[in-house]
Amino acid sequence: MIHQLHKFRYGLLLSTLLLGLLLLPGLQKALVVDNSLSVWFMEDDPALASYHAFQERFGNDEVVVLIVKDKQGLLRQDYFKAFVQLSSRLEALPGVAGVLGPGNAELSTYSAFGSFPRPLLSSTADAGQVKQQLEDLPVLREQLYNTTYTAARFIIVLHALPEFDTRRGQLLDQVKAVIARELPQGKYHLGGVGILYEGLNKLSQQDFGFFLGIGYLMMFLLLLLIYRRVLLLLYALGTVALATYFTLGIYGMMGYRLNLMTTLLPMIIILLGILDVMHVLNTRSQLQETPGTDKQNAALRALAGVFRPCLFTSLTTMAGFLALTASPMAILQQFGLFAALGILLSLLFTYVLGVILLPRSAPARASTRLAATALLRLLQAVFTHKRTVTAFSFLLLLASLVGLRRLQTDTYTLGYFPQRHQVVQDHLAMEAAWGPYMPLEFLVEPLEGQQLHAAAIILAAKAFADTAKTVHGVGSVFGFHTLYEAGLEARYKAKGRALLRSQFYLNQADKELQANYASLSDTFMHRPTRTGRITISGEMVSAQVLNAKVDTLLQLAQATLGGSATVRPSGYQPMYAGIVQYVTRSQVNSLLLALVFIFLLVWLFIRDVRLALLSLIPNFFPIVLMLGLMGWLDIPLDTATASIAAIALSFCIDDTLHFVYHYRQGLLRGDSPPEAQKWTLRRVGPAIGLTSLVLFCGYVLMLFGSLKTVQLFGLLTATAIAGALYSQLFIFPLLLQQFASKPSLAPNARLQSQR
Repeated sequence: MIHQLHKFRYGLLLSTLLLGLLLLPGLQKALVVDNSLSVWFMEDDPALASYHAFQERFGNDEVVVLIVKDKQGLLRQDYFKAFVQLSSRLEALPGVAGVLGPGNAELSTYSAFGSFPRPLLSSTADAGQVKQQLEDLPVLREQLYNTTYTAARFIIVLHALPEFDTRRGQLLDQVKAVIARELPQGKYHLGGVGILYEGLNKLSQQDFGFFLGIGYLMMFLLLLLIYRRVLLLLYALGTVALATYFTLGIYGMMGYRLNLMTTLLPMIIILLGILDVMHVLNTRSQLQETPGTDKQNAALRALAGVFRPCLFTSLTTMAGFLALTASPMAILQQFGLFAALGILLSLLFTYVLGVILLPRSAPARASTRLAATALLRLLQAVFTHKRTVTAFSFLLLLASLVGLRRLQTDTYTLGYFPQRHQVVQDHLAMEAAWGPYMPLEFLVEPLEGQQLHAAAIILAAKAFADTAKTVHGVGSVFGFHTLYEAGLEARYKAKGRALLRSQFYLNQADKELQANYASLSDTFMHRPTRTGRITISGEMVSAQVLNAKVDTLLQLAQATLGGSATVRPSGYQPMYAGIVQYVTRSQVNSLLLALVFIFLLVWLFIRDVRLALLSLIPNFFPIVLMLGLMGWLDIPLDTATASIAAIALSFCIDDTLHFVYHYRQGLLRGDSPPEAQKWTLRRVGPAIGLTSLVLFCGYVLMLFGSLKTVQLFGLLTATAIAGALYSQLFIFPLLLQQFASKPSLAPNARLQSQR
């Protein structure tokens, strides 16, 4: 096969270039970052379907929360004018559906001819009069200003436009530009789900560019240090560059865009794609040392000699990533699928470029003899001090198991940002000036035969809102019932609250809402389905804390509204809270599936059940070590670390497969187990050490990323790689020694050797 590839090498190169041109539009599409809700959930996920149903009734809940603050107070004519102009210009933007805030708030004026709305603020409004009006209307004031009038809140509702996720950045830039023109710098802060998404998008794009560049630079320097041949550098760089280009091109052609996880694809392809190249170069260097071997023959023999182990190591690594397709989260499924594709393409281009470039290059100057000699001395030391090695390994394992018991499952989106990031600083300032501001939505559906504005429903909804405010971390509450409360308060002042018990006055308030405040009414009531909306402003918390808070609020809702309506959480926040369960399922399912896949592939590769099982044991050590470290460092299993054990397992098994393959070959040719281990270390030990070094250095670099997801992925994977190298050099040799003492392997090896 290798000779056929060499024969048609230029045709393969031309075909590669033509396919690359066809994939260019896909690559351009893939490089548009998208961290929106849709990338986390499958299209048929019931939670996502429920969220879309909410949007169909009430519009886009991805609102921008604007907090304006001034210690000198905001009840001044300069702010009145700024607020009015700000609301008007924001509502003029095509992407803005509406603005709820003091700049466009309206009061009802009543006369013998009926009621009509008038604006709360104007450029000539008297500050004292405005304050008195707000003091008389505490329900309205609570939604617009804090108690000291040093902070005001605007809620900017965005249209749910087609391709909203790709246009979010542009829409938010327009909103920010208007706000910057109308308000003094440093006097306002922005928050909300959309702000989080956009911040994550920019950081993801930043990390993508950083790691793409640093990954290639690191690989270039290491290969230059090791091999010192321009064509060999071109071979390695070209292999991973083509694999990255084709993977992202196909990714984009299928309609996907980079996100929190797939930002890591180039780095994974760079680091894993180079492994096969290094095994080829290691074998080629050894063959070139044989007298009378020409460059072309050595190159083609090296490619042929490592094809089988490289194929199976690629398949086992792919299996670890493909196990992520068992995850219920779309973001992990995409990541696993395209990481596996990238690894497959890396193997393909290892051979396409190998038959073109390797025959033209001189062998590497770097000798592997020194590394092999050092590894043989280490092996002898392990056998000499096996009790010490065993005891130390046992203590490491025990400490890791204790840490594993401390491991928690949680997700906190704000924690993905660096502490000094603008999104974090704005959040802290908003909570300090206003209090909790993140919206948590609840939908109220009256029982059959009851109207949404029935007195029993309104009173129960108000009771729910009042009790919800007593829950720690809950701020203001605004809902469909508040509209009736505010309407009656505006007309009857302090008596309005008592009139909530009167169906007659509620009917009057309902008519006024439909006549004068139809847009506001539609924001909190969907009349065709008799559904009311209650928005609870809460703290930005982790998914686990939010789950507990939602349960508490549902219990309160059942106690107050249970006799007249059904209540359920909706909108973005409950989906965010549900991610915790998905993370746990992803970790368990993907690890078990990866284990099954990898065991079957190793068994198929070496055709020995006991040796296949034995090869898995040392590879569980780095996984337990990594998870134990997470427990000790209080790093939770979240969207950044979900299924990382399955991924790390697929990395770790790579060196084991190369070792077991050559160890098995040594036994089949008649070597004793100790001799087979020594021969194996001479053949593949240097490559195993170098690939571990490359992987470790590459993943340690991720600690310099901006996103916490990237930092944690780098830290934990580097830990797993270090643990894998330890288990490969210290634990596995002792296991093989013990395994080889059993009589079943040697006769089997002799039998196959005779055949």
